[in-house]
Amino acid sequence: MAIIKQFIFEFRWRFLRWSLGIRPNFQNPKENGEYGEWLGRRFLRKKGFSILFSNWRSQKDRRNEIDLICMDNEILVFIEVRARSENSFTTGFETLGKRKRNALLSSFKAYLKENLNAPSTYRFDVIEVDLPAQAKGKVELFHHENIAIFRDSLH
Repeated sequence: MAIIKQFIFEFRWRFLRWSLGIRPNFQNPKENGEYGEWLGRRFLRKKGFSILFSNWRSQKDRRNEIDLICMDNEILVFIEVRARSENSFTTGFETLGKRKRNALLSSFKAYLKENLNAPSTYRFDVIEVDLPAQAKGKVELFHHENIAIFRDSLH
């Protein structure tokens, strides 16, 4: 129980620090991903999105995970956040290879099966977060809306 309390404390402390403008040092990939998702949530709220879930996981298969599930007016939006260093050779969007697309498609289908009251209109967005190489550098976000990367239908 003490380990869980410590984890929750550290997690909340991170969010508090980020809210105060104290950024990570961009050396820890796991923390970079969490920071990227935090920035993505903040960005979407400013755009008027309602965030339903962060890091949603299927009850039937915990491997099925979706970074963010939001509502944009009446449209359900599945969002993948890709945080990358600005020095990366590829963009976050380009890292959505076949294996990742298949995993996302499986996750989206699982969500729709498990949430029968989900809206009938939905789309897939990608948020790219370009993290600076230096802690004082500028973070850039790119929101790609309604991405068509699947050959199969979600139905």
